[in-house]
Formats: sequence, structure tokens, C-alpha cells
Amino acid sequence: MEDVSDDSHTGLFNVAEIEKVLTLVGPKKFTAVVSDAESAMQMARRLISEKYPYILSIRCMAHHVNLITSDIIKLDFAKNIIKKCQTIISFFKTSYRAGVRLQEDSLTEGGGLKTSVKTRWSTAWDCCNSIIRLENSLKNVKLILCI
Repeated sequence: MEDVSDDSHTGLFNVAEIEKVLTLVGPKKFTAVVSDAESAMQMARRLISEKYPYILSIRCMAHHVNLITSDIIKLDFAKNIIKKCQTIISFFKTSYRAGVRLQEDSLTEGGGLKTSVKTRWSTAWDCCNSIIRLENSLKNVKLILCI
């Protein structure tokens, strides 16, 4: 595999790189070329499909979902939810007694609390989901710490 990160990824460049892989593996072993909606990739998909008509050209919906969810987590209500989740997580990460108690709780099987990273929407999901998944464990720790 060669590093092409410094190359300009034009449509023709992308076609040449895709054809290298097709030639190496064998074009008959491919059924589709999947990419995002970026114009150079659209051109590459179209040119590959013209040269190899049996290879489908497919736009990846995951890219669109990523863009939409990235926009959603920038909204105020989503920022507030993530901020509240991060506050809970920070408490358990910085409080030794509470953190140890949470780890000891048998309901923490399947993973502990997850931190969110601003640049990755999926970590926002993981963060909120970990709070929901561990809701009973968090309540148990709260009760024990208050006693």
C-alpha cells in the first residue's frame, strides 16, 4: 500500500487508484464501487462503471448519516445533553470512591462510562448511551455514597 495523502485526489487520480486495485485483485471479483458524494469520487465511480459495466456505482449513505448527525449534535439541546452526560462522567472519573464503587457494581458489565469527543458524533452516542445503560448502577452508587 502506498501513501497517497500528499497527492491531489482528482477524479482521474481516484480512477487510476481504483483501477490499480481492480487489476491487482481482478475486476470480475468486484460488484460495486462505493464512495461518498464528493465530486471527484462521483466522477471516479461513473468512469469505473463505464469501463466495467458490471460494477455498480453506489453512493454511501453512511457519509450522509454522518453529516446529518454531526449537524444535530451542534444544536443547543444536544450540546446541553452531552454536557450533562460529561459532567456525570467527569465526576466518576475524578472521584476515586465513586469510580471504584461503579466499577464494582455488577451491572457495569458490558463497559463503563464513555467520554464524548467533539469531532466524532458516534462518541456522543456512546457517551449518552453509557449513562442510560448504567442508570441503575449510577443510582446505586449515589445511594451508597449518601449513606
